[in-house]
Amino acid sequence: MSSAASENVADMFSRLPEEILSHILSLMPTKFAVQTSILSKRWRYSWMFVTNIDFDDSHGHHFNGDTFTKVADQLEKTCKTFQLNLFRLHLFNTRVHRSSVSNWIDKAVRLNVHELDIGINKLQLPLSVFTSTTLTKLRISRKSCHYMGWKCPSFVNLPCLKTLDIAGHRSSIVNVFKLIDGCPVLESLSLEVTRHTNKKDYIFNIPTLKRLKLTYRSCTNNVINKVVLRVPNLEYLLVSGVLCSYFVMEDVSSLSKVLITCLESTFNHLWVHLLNRIRGIQNLSIQNFPFTTSLPIFPNMKHLELKGYLQARLIPQFLRRCPKLKSLCIDAVSKVWRIFFFTCLTPFILV
Repeated sequence: MSSAASENVADMFSRLPEEILSHILSLMPTKFAVQTSILSKRWRYSWMFVTNIDFDDSHGHHFNGDTFTKVADQLEKTCKTFQLNLFRLHLFNTRVHRSSVSNWIDKAVRLNVHELDIGINKLQLPLSVFTSTTLTKLRISRKSCHYMGWKCPSFVNLPCLKTLDIAGHRSSIVNVFKLIDGCPVLESLSLEVTRHTNKKDYIFNIPTLKRLKLTYRSCTNNVINKVVLRVPNLEYLLVSGVLCSYFVMEDVSSLSKVLITCLESTFNHLWVHLLNRIRGIQNLSIQNFPFTTSLPIFPNMKHLELKGYLQARLIPQFLRRCPKLKSLCIDAVSKVWRIFFFTCLTPFILV
C-alpha cells in the first residue's frame, strides 16, 4: 500500500465518531489499544473509552510484573467509560500482587461490568463481585480456583448472572455451591471438580438452568457421592472425566441432549447407572466407552453419536435398544475398528 493510500485510511479512521472508534479499539487486546495513542492527537485519548479490557500473557504477550501493575493502575484511573462489557485478565506468566488484582476487579465491578473472565495463579476476589447487580457472565479458571482455595462470603446475590464457569478443588466445592445458590437466574453452568475427596452430595436445585457441564478431573478411590438434579428446564447435559457420582434425576423433564466422555473406567457401574437414568432422551453422544454392558432401552432416541475407543459389540446393541433411531454417527479410532464396526452393522443396513 502506498504512503498516500495509508494516509487516506488513517484519515478515514480519524474522522470516525468517538463511540465507533472506541468500539473498534475494544475489539483488540488492551495492550494494542493503548499503543494507538501515539498515532496522532485525535487518537491520544480514544483508548480511555474502550468497553472491553483484555490482558492475556498466554500468546507471547509477556509482561514485566511491576511495569504491568503500573500500566493497569493507570488504566483503571483514566478509564472514562461508564460501563464495561468485558474485563478479562489471564496472567499465568506475570507476577502481580493479589491486592492489585483485587483492586482491578473491584474497579471493573464499580464500572458495571457484564462479563468477568479471570485466570491468574494467586487470586483474591473482592467482596463486590459477590453482590454485583450487572454481572451476567463469570468465568474463573481451574488454576485460579486451585490457588485461591475458593473462599466465598456467607451472603451472595448475583441477580443477573446467567453463565458461570468455575472449578471446585477438594473441600472448596462447598463454597462453589454457596456461590451457585446466590444466582437466581442461572442458565448455563460449567463445573469442574478436581481431586474429588468429599462424599457430600452435589444438589443442583436450579429451576432456570438450561445447560450443565460437569467434569471430573480426578477422584479418590471409594469416595462416591450423589448428583441430584432438580432442573426442570435443563436441555443439555455433559458429563466427562473420571465419574465418581451416582445421578439422581428428580426433575429433568426438558432434557433432550446428553454428551458423555469417559476418560477412565475406575467405577464402570456409575456410567451404566447414568445411562439408565437418561434413557428418555432423544440425542446422545458418547466418547470413549471402553467396557461392555447391558444397555437400557432408549424409547425416544433419534440421534446417536459414538466416538473414540468403543467396544464394537455395543453398536448392534445400541441399534436394538433404540427403536426410533433416525441417525447414527460413528467416529472409530482406526481403520481396523471401522471395518469391524461395518461388519457389525451390515445385518442392520441390509434390513
